Amino acid sequence: MRFFEFQGDDPADKLIMVLKNYIGRASSKKTAAKLNWAGLNRIFQTAGVELAADYETFKSIYDKNPVVQNLVRDFNADGVNLNVPGTDQDTETPVKQGENPSDEVAKMAASAAPKQLAQNQAGIKV
Repeated sequence: MRFFEFQGDDPADKLIMVLKNYIGRASSKKTAAKLNWAGLNRIFQTAGVELAADYETFKSIYDKNPVVQNLVRDFNADGVNLNVPGTDQDTETPVKQGENPSDEVAKMAASAAPKQLAQNQAGIKV
């Protein structure tokens, strides 16, 4: 659904639609999603939505709406961190099914080790 097709006058409904859109994009890429207030305002302006995105306005909507609360991990004066499924909420890095973040680090180290060893044997310092 496009914004101009959205008939509701409730600002929370419009905000929810924007947040769900960004969560969907981030989830498909397995990345965290952060929006600053200026970026959120540009999105609203481009879509023709008359809603000011700032900390105070967002907080008032957040406090009254449990759907918004479920979509948002946290927010502050800088912007909003969205609750994206499939990412590690503490480190904001992608987590694959059945794998923990330390497994990913171990794989990267193992793949870099042969290259590092070959460079050291050739007398190249890294």
